[in-house]
Amino acid sequence: MQIRVDQLRNDLKARQHPVYMVCGEEPLQHREAVDMLRKAAKYYGYEEREIYTADAGFDWNRLLTSANELSLFSSKKLIEIHMPTGKPSDKGLALIQYCESLPPDIILLIIAGKVEAATRKSKWYKALDHVAAIITVWPIEGQQLSQWLQRRLQAKGLALQADSIQLINDRVEGNLLAADQEIEKLSLLYPVSSSTVNLDNGKQMSSQVIALDYEQVSEAVFDSARYNLFDLFDCSLSGDLKRASRMLYGLQHEGLSIILIMSLFAREVRMLAKMSAALYPEGHQDMKQQPNVDAAMKGIYIFPKRKSLLVQALRKTRPQLWQQLLKQLLQADKMAKGAEQGDPWDMMQLILARVAGKEYLKNSVQ
Repeated sequence: MQIRVDQLRNDLKARQHPVYMVCGEEPLQHREAVDMLRKAAKYYGYEEREIYTADAGFDWNRLLTSANELSLFSSKKLIEIHMPTGKPSDKGLALIQYCESLPPDIILLIIAGKVEAATRKSKWYKALDHVAAIITVWPIEGQQLSQWLQRRLQAKGLALQADSIQLINDRVEGNLLAADQEIEKLSLLYPVSSSTVNLDNGKQMSSQVIALDYEQVSEAVFDSARYNLFDLFDCSLSGDLKRASRMLYGLQHEGLSIILIMSLFAREVRMLAKMSAALYPEGHQDMKQQPNVDAAMKGIYIFPKRKSLLVQALRKTRPQLWQQLLKQLLQADKMAKGAEQGDPWDMMQLILARVAGKEYLKNSVQ
């Protein structure tokens, strides 16, 4: 059965499952879920712990052997199997056998990376799903991230206004590890103090809380976003110029080469120029019929998740835009190499704006 990571604590209080699997790529939630399961196992008397790493050469029969061995130290045992690839090397035969005959007084904890959609249709995964609690951790974004931040801050006794929470949200860009570090930093800089709260029934309750204003949070929080070069172009193409500008600013201050950024942009712009030219042949750029985007993309591999973004961009633009952007990228390249006067980073901001279909956003990174 599937259990959300925020349900895990209450589920552990209510019952024990013979098998748990924690999977996914969000590191903070993944780590905290595993730690919670280990502590719960120890609390319930599973004192002995065996750890295996299921790499390509792992003998899965060791799981079955360990499950059938009598413990010399404890009547209850926790078996951990670290499975970084997200799937077993023996096609899951040992796990199927294990699930069909669950040993008493043993908890099996499988710690995995990302489990692909195709893997979730496999026999071993379905066998696990019948007997196990499966906790899949997903990245947290948007409003959910703001709510997650608020809960973490409250747990530290910190009260922040919505604009301060949004500031942290913007700065960490979905990086929960960075967000957790910033919250920890705030709790150290501003330790909680005792206060008295008046309740509706006239009684008073002692609590510990400290309210921080925007300036205090702004001074304490650093820009910890994990800027991804390969997300920069798609971010601008989606029209989110403010975020794209902030990403470019972050990449610049991380010391990334402007030449590398321009090379990536040039590759993407050339691809779009080629597809746009096929979509709108010269002299036929005001066609009344819906353009055949799939035909324009023929022979060019595009990740499925990007296709809708590129289709939308191609329908809104014409070949002249991409040709002009190639000229601007060439100009920026000359600036970076000293062959032409100007700041290539400023030029890249202008290019971001044109890709986003907007005017240059001043002070976008403040």
